[in-house]
Amino acid sequence: MKISTEISSFRSWGGNREILRLLKDSGFDAYDFSMFRGDKDRIVDDSHYIREAESLREYAASLGIVCNQSHAPFPTALPGDDAFNAAMFDEIVRAIEVSGALGAKVCVVHPCNYYTAEQNAGLYTRFEPFARRAGVKIGVENMWNWKEGETHACAAACSEHGDFLRHLTLLPEDVFVACLDIGHAEMAGLNTSAVQMIETLGGRLQAIHLHDNDRVHDNHELPYSRNISFGPVIGALKKIGYRGDITLEASSFPPRFPAALYPAVARLMAGVADSFRTALAEQKA
Repeated sequence: MKISTEISSFRSWGGNREILRLLKDSGFDAYDFSMFRGDKDRIVDDSHYIREAESLREYAASLGIVCNQSHAPFPTALPGDDAFNAAMFDEIVRAIEVSGALGAKVCVVHPCNYYTAEQNAGLYTRFEPFARRAGVKIGVENMWNWKEGETHACAAACSEHGDFLRHLTLLPEDVFVACLDIGHAEMAGLNTSAVQMIETLGGRLQAIHLHDNDRVHDNHELPYSRNISFGPVIGALKKIGYRGDITLEASSFPPRFPAALYPAVARLMAGVADSFRTALAEQKA
């Protein structure tokens, strides 16, 4: 079990290579490669994107750190916007190919928030041949919506544990896995919890986005800094025999600090991630 974090929140530190060295020196043994729209150094925009990804993989190997998972651009699709959807499809295909070249096990691809499980299955299966060719599994993530005037989140694709499982049962198990965003699962109004999600998904759960929030908003803070109770979450992961990695998505945390403090920030984050790994190992013994 590796400990990992997304890299987009460290962009003030430097390019991809500088960030990977920072994470390795801070105690991480893996990284989650972000390919969000508007993010710099995301590789998918390069004309020789496979060559650049392979070069970064070689550099990471020289440091002793690996890419365990990645995150494709989003939103994956917008209902009725054919031009956007066509462009995004091509972009996500590139993200899957980059993920394979980096050595990632899982590339997280959001469902369309507004699609049914059946509609999202039609969307996801278009990516299936590219994932197989790249040797990458596609991580389906639980989402949320927010209506104007509301005080809490409302339903979206995979936002409730039964709907998340329904999405997965319509997709080939050898390619599509669950990436549980633990923060999303704990947002009020979604009729679920991280524990319910974990117990419902069982063996389909092979990746996580770990972060904290006030249990209302999608804060993406460092675990133990807000209101989520992580003891039951760890217990549920042990119950299903979770064998994936511990990947932080506490993307709001590093930007709170001057870049000069990022080494200390990254060490703290690695320590928090390692505490989850240690707790799971202790419960297994």
